[in-house]
Amino acid sequence: MTRDEIVSKFREYVRTNLTPTESERSLVSKVYSAFCLLFHDNCLQIGSYARFTAIRPIHDLDILYVVGNWDENNHRPETALKSLLSLINAQFKNPTAYTIKTSLQTHSITVTFNQGNTEILSVDIVPAFILSKNEFGDDVYKVPEIVRIRHGKGRSEYYKSLALKGAEPGWIASDPRGYIRIAQQINQINEDFRKVVKFIKAWKYSCEAKNPNFKIKSFHIEQLVIAQFNETPHADIFDGIFKFFLRLPEKIEVAQIPDRADPSTFIDEYVNQLTRGQKELIVKARDGFLKKLEEFTPNQAVSSLLEAYFYQRANYSEQYLFDFSVPTFLDDHYAFEIMGEVQERKGFRKSILEKAGIIPIDRKIKFMIKGKHPQIDYFKWKVKNDDTSPEPRGEITDHHTRNDPENTKYKGNHFVECYALLNNVCVAKARQVVILKYPF
Repeated sequence: MTRDEIVSKFREYVRTNLTPTESERSLVSKVYSAFCLLFHDNCLQIGSYARFTAIRPIHDLDILYVVGNWDENNHRPETALKSLLSLINAQFKNPTAYTIKTSLQTHSITVTFNQGNTEILSVDIVPAFILSKNEFGDDVYKVPEIVRIRHGKGRSEYYKSLALKGAEPGWIASDPRGYIRIAQQINQINEDFRKVVKFIKAWKYSCEAKNPNFKIKSFHIEQLVIAQFNETPHADIFDGIFKFFLRLPEKIEVAQIPDRADPSTFIDEYVNQLTRGQKELIVKARDGFLKKLEEFTPNQAVSSLLEAYFYQRANYSEQYLFDFSVPTFLDDHYAFEIMGEVQERKGFRKSILEKAGIIPIDRKIKFMIKGKHPQIDYFKWKVKNDDTSPEPRGEITDHHTRNDPENTKYKGNHFVECYALLNNVCVAKARQVVILKYPF
């Protein structure tokens, strides 16, 4: 597919399948406005929805309730939260047709909107104390460390673990307004920013659903994409996605993104606790995505790219074009064919491989471009032996195959691929299947 075709398909998919629906946006807006009215605007919506990077379905909403200024010696929010709970129970005007249920935790209030036994939306109201100002002149807060934990079950389990220990959540500095401001600024320059984040989040959730040991956080993904768009503000959705996956392995090796509110800590600190196996699982999922992207065709649905695929390379020598940061945008204008010339040997004449490519082992084959060469910069070649053979191979080399001619040693289904590169983009490719059997 051409770049324009892929970019168009990706944007349309995000718009129609991942972006919150009008009814979801209306619900969040009504609920948040109702809480702001009750709290006299001493509240702030935080999280991905406020940064335009939420994907559907939306089930959770986080609100900071600004209690007052931070006092190192007096920051227990219990009294304020109990008073707030009483206020909600007595005066909150439910803007929806759903029934609501409230509950008080040690450092938050949860309000759920329900339809029968089904929870439609859960709102966590967390106390915040004003600590300082950021470079935009916006408030920076002290908040309970529970805001680092995903909404819902994760927080419930965290509260239970604290109760067993007889402990309370600690307090951390947080700059949600700063993160919102930066996301807004980038999105004003290039709306593909939020589309890229949504696309990658959908991939993440698919991987989590298939393997619970897949561990990468949504906020981490978003900050990595922000860094990319700060480097290249006008990148399109394909470039944003492609660059993210190219860089992902190095980004999960060690924590490297300082927290805006406290540069001595890192928002990606969790990667330092990931096991080698968990990191390898992320890389396998990344390889699986990029492999599918490299092979993506016009008749495939974009959703197929987001289906979790943990790809295990056959061996360390197996390579793909994405290993060289080469994207694939096929253009019929550059189409070509390759052929395998079976070399002469005693008792056998020189011949050209058929498409099926069935020949005996212990021969030599020279691979070349058939006919006129397209006007490109150069060719790359890949030889891939059967995965069951002693040498699966899979290396990619410039101008010709690694061995020229190639030796036919192992039985099985093999192939040779050739890629035409123009401006570091694969614009055409061709394949020759080689099926080797023992001598006839």
